[in-house]
Amino acid sequence: MTNRWNAAAGVALLACLGLLAALTPAAASGPAAPAAQAPTPFPTPTPNQAGDIIYIVQEFDTAWRIAAIAGISLEELYALNGLQPTDFLTPGTRLLLGKGGPSLSTAAPGEEAPTETPVEPTPTPEQGTGEICGLLFEDANGNARLDEGELALAGGQVSVADVSGQLAGESTTSAEPPEEVPIGACFPDLQDGDYNVSGAVPEGYNPTTSMNAPVRLNPGEIKYVEFGAQPSSAIGGASVPGASGTSTLLGLVGLAFLGAAGGLAFYAARYNRRSPRSLR
Repeated sequence: MTNRWNAAAGVALLACLGLLAALTPAAASGPAAPAAQAPTPFPTPTPNQAGDIIYIVQEFDTAWRIAAIAGISLEELYALNGLQPTDFLTPGTRLLLGKGGPSLSTAAPGEEAPTETPVEPTPTPEQGTGEICGLLFEDANGNARLDEGELALAGGQVSVADVSGQLAGESTTSAEPPEEVPIGACFPDLQDGDYNVSGAVPEGYNPTTSMNAPVRLNPGEIKYVEFGAQPSSAIGGASVPGASGTSTLLGLVGLAFLGAAGGLAFYAARYNRRSPRSLR
């Protein structure tokens, strides 16, 4: 009886020890491993006052990771910051991730919230046509300026060409009434842009100004270009009345002197041949 009691007590003790071991596996296998750390969440950058979304590079950051968590492509990240695929990102570097509205500061309790300033739209460049007038005038005093009383010169040419050399207009100049201010040849309905205006003087005249002028034409404008010219005789020197007769007279006097000098030379030569050597 005693032996059976001891056997039953031993079985009960072993069962208790087994149950205890099953309930405390961590104690039997050593200290528990620490739980895995959750990844640090990516802070969403806030646009600054200029509307730029800036991200500061952290340690172990890569361009691919920053582009992925910012929701942009690598090409966009490179283009926004002028980077190359081979560039190394240094911690602390400020990267532009995009544009957003400027951030507004939060008003303190009891203060009025600031009002967002509306962004003015970029004005669309104005487009339209203008007019260029080219005048060829007779520059009587040769000072390269159109003065009062100087008239339009007929028989010349005025032309207008765009920057590609395409002729936009050409006209032969004509005389204008002396009582009116000369205007010249006008070319309306020219598209705004850059042009080259050229002039050509008629035969018998020389230019007193540059005969090419670049012109920037804006919509609705009228640009005036002036070219001056003088008669060739005025520039080269005019003939003096009676100068032709004077020149003829001086020529005859010169010929007489030459004839006299020739006669004296001939007489001296004959005298030297006939005179005795003792008299020479």
